[in-house]
Amino acid sequence: MRALLFDLDGTLTRSSGAGTRALAAAVGARVRAAQELRKMRLDGMTDRAIARLLLAAERHGQPQEVPDEDIDAVLSQYLLALEKECAAKAYVALPGVPQLLDRLARRDGLLLGLCTGNLEPGARLKLGCVGLWDRFRFGGYGSDAEPRPDIVRTAWKRARELGATEALVIGDTPRDILAAHEAGLPACAVATGRWTVHDLSTHGPEVVLPDFADVDRAERLLMGEFRAPTP
Repeated sequence: MRALLFDLDGTLTRSSGAGTRALAAAVGARVRAAQELRKMRLDGMTDRAIARLLLAAERHGQPQEVPDEDIDAVLSQYLLALEKECAAKAYVALPGVPQLLDRLARRDGLLLGLCTGNLEPGARLKLGCVGLWDRFRFGGYGSDAEPRPDIVRTAWKRARELGATEALVIGDTPRDILAAHEAGLPACAVATGRWTVHDLSTHGPEVVLPDFADVDRAERLLMGEFRAPTP
């Protein structure tokens, strides 16, 4: 049984900066944190890692010195702000995604899961906003781990518990590819974010797609044969 493990932001959905606005609201009056946020490229990062770096910038300290309870407090405020963004329908599904997921859901011997740096409640908000949350049976989330490879490992563990014998990680950033390979899984790169097909190809994904607009082609490639990454 195959498991398809989808990233979320830039892979399944897009917004006009809703996540960044929610983070800005979460850091509030922390001036240095807000300045750091404006400089950061968040693609492929995990929620906890983002909050850690913002708080470290505010304190002029090292990321590892930031207390977990401070990160939790910022992320709690972030989820409240994100809920407002999602209530305003700030997210949309990328072209072809709903149709592709519907087709895949009808296949026997296939599991659809998430593999995202979003906290699980944040993933639920974003995908619920576009009517896609119920397409996924399980996932690995930023609330399970901070390093992205550990999130992949968590998603793969849960997939195996449901009977999966193979998996493919699908994402739009080099971080998705590298995390999949570090966790021992093949990766499908999709050029729906900042990176082009060429950019993503340089990181060695086993499958590459320009987008999901051609649903027939996307389904064929996601269900095709591919080699696992070399250890």
